[in-house]
Amino acid sequence: MEQQYFDGILVEDVNIIHDSTKEAFRSPLGAVPCGTEVTLTLQIDKLEVESVTLQVLNQGDGSCKQQDRRGRSLCLEDTQDTRTVPFCLAIGSFTFRCATGTVPMVLWYWFEVRLRGGAVCYYGADLPYASGLGRIYRNPPPAFQLTVYDPAFTTPDWVKTSVMYQIFPDRFCAGDEEGVRAGVEYHRNMGRDEFELHENWEDLPVFEAKDGRSYYMPSDIFGGDLEGIRKKLPYLKELGATLLYLNPIFEAASNHRYNTGDYLKIDPVLGDAESFRRLAEEARESGIRIILDGVFSHTGDDSIYFNKYGRYPDVGAYQSKDSPYFSWFNFENHPDKYESWWGFETLPEVNEFDRGWQDFIITAKDSVIKHWIEEGALGYRLDVADELPDEIIELIRTAVKEADPEAFLLGEVWEDATTKQSYGRQRAYALGRGLDSVMNYPFLNKTIEFLTNKIDSRNYCRFLTHQLHTHPAPMYFTLMNLISSHDVSRARTILSSEVDTGGMSRQEQALFSLSEEEFSLGGRRQRLAAAIQFSLPGVPSLYYGDENGMTGLLDPFNRRAFAIEDKEIAEWYRYLARTRHDHPVMSTGYVRFFSTDGSVLGILRYAKDGKDFFGAAIGTDAVLTIINPVNEPRRIVIELEDLIEIDMPPLSAEIIELNNG
Repeated sequence: MEQQYFDGILVEDVNIIHDSTKEAFRSPLGAVPCGTEVTLTLQIDKLEVESVTLQVLNQGDGSCKQQDRRGRSLCLEDTQDTRTVPFCLAIGSFTFRCATGTVPMVLWYWFEVRLRGGAVCYYGADLPYASGLGRIYRNPPPAFQLTVYDPAFTTPDWVKTSVMYQIFPDRFCAGDEEGVRAGVEYHRNMGRDEFELHENWEDLPVFEAKDGRSYYMPSDIFGGDLEGIRKKLPYLKELGATLLYLNPIFEAASNHRYNTGDYLKIDPVLGDAESFRRLAEEARESGIRIILDGVFSHTGDDSIYFNKYGRYPDVGAYQSKDSPYFSWFNFENHPDKYESWWGFETLPEVNEFDRGWQDFIITAKDSVIKHWIEEGALGYRLDVADELPDEIIELIRTAVKEADPEAFLLGEVWEDATTKQSYGRQRAYALGRGLDSVMNYPFLNKTIEFLTNKIDSRNYCRFLTHQLHTHPAPMYFTLMNLISSHDVSRARTILSSEVDTGGMSRQEQALFSLSEEEFSLGGRRQRLAAAIQFSLPGVPSLYYGDENGMTGLLDPFNRRAFAIEDKEIAEWYRYLARTRHDHPVMSTGYVRFFSTDGSVLGILRYAKDGKDFFGAAIGTDAVLTIINPVNEPRRIVIELEDLIEIDMPPLSAEIIELNNG
């Protein structure tokens, strides 16, 4: 490799340092409220410097701001002398004060170092992360991230201590067989003749087009319902779940119900309004809250609002321009050419800026959002939050918090929520005026990579530290830390075997199975994944059946009926939930991540002066989690007082050996 020089000095001999995760270089650390003055420090050694410039990019409006400190601390500390001294190598710190303003946004910054003689080098972030220790560049570099959020941003305290359990209602538990049969008959009487009820709970879901149809219809029913969930409340409580996230429960012409037919009616297969009220009330009595899937960016074509097939008595937008719902949708040529979600004509998109739609869904006193909170829900998960404009998400937030200040608003976001761009805009829903939290899919992906040895613990540690320092604390401590969901393959399967679902047909996925050895390996790795989930700030999330080792590839095989494939692993989840409950520091305490040798990961949760991250009294508890994902044992030495600048209390003597071997 060609050696690089700056001002006649080898780059490897140059010492320029800025680490955005260390208080010596950035204060205060992490995401900051608007109006915070942030001190940024660049340390330089062995370079004769003429000037150092801090460049700040305002991603909110695209403007670029500069702060210049010419020759500060060249040879003597705390001097404003701008002269250079021949043959004197600069030793010192260049300190800048960055005003963050009054508008929530993400700021980006890097340093430009002008050397004696006119040469220029840059110091920026070391990709793939925009935080941590940076590096020297010859050209304008990747920038460090500084997240600035609304100072009024808070999230419900109860969420920070929750354990989430996600349920796909049709596949969890059958409670009222007669009611389910009546519900299926209701749909068939409406003309939905593709609806069918499985008589065997262990059947594979239908995964191919049937009866000569040109496309697959997910309308086979297994019989899970709200009564079944209610009957399982003791099981869920024993498991440690305190928050249920239910996939859609409103009437729809499918088993997944993301093609909503009637927002104000529980699907008859699942029960009715009274079934939901009873479930919500008994869940609350058991210490369990419920949030619902809110699918608001589109409706079903077979719905009251669009009514393409004329199955509802109301006049839908497809039927007439005089429909009260016509302005909800965007027609290019009525009735057959209209905007639809990702081109699926069964999912007509709505115009979220239509006042009639806003009143019905969000703002009216009896809106859909407010109605179901009054009926017992304590918030929503917003489906495809990226496809709802920020202004609409902020309206939804207002409505949710008006209905119940303790309600929780979670968004489906697949990328880093703080830097997400969609439809040509920088999204602002993670900055305190929109979502409370998001589904943490980046965590899912990196955790799978770490546990399957695709990245080492140093890379994974950098990722975890990056999330800590770039998310507003109220959001970070409520992130939905998942390893499975209804939209991805089951964690047990992906952790067990090298499989490329992108190259597999549905038929091949249906026939796919794990060997005994693969299944065992997946179990060991799944235990490690769960330990990480429960040790991190945020909400550990189980997708129904994960606690019993359920396997399966993509939809619909990740949505099979609840089954027990591993009788042992459920106790591990119960143990983790009890431990998290018994040690509140694991929910709201401070956190540090470390990597010892590229293999082992450490997660340390601790209190400062007897208080948690938010200043609440929590005692002097500390919990250390060590993860070894490789087959060989590792001997490590950890100097805890080197990790945090506090006197460490004695750690618990309980040690559980659990590794990938």
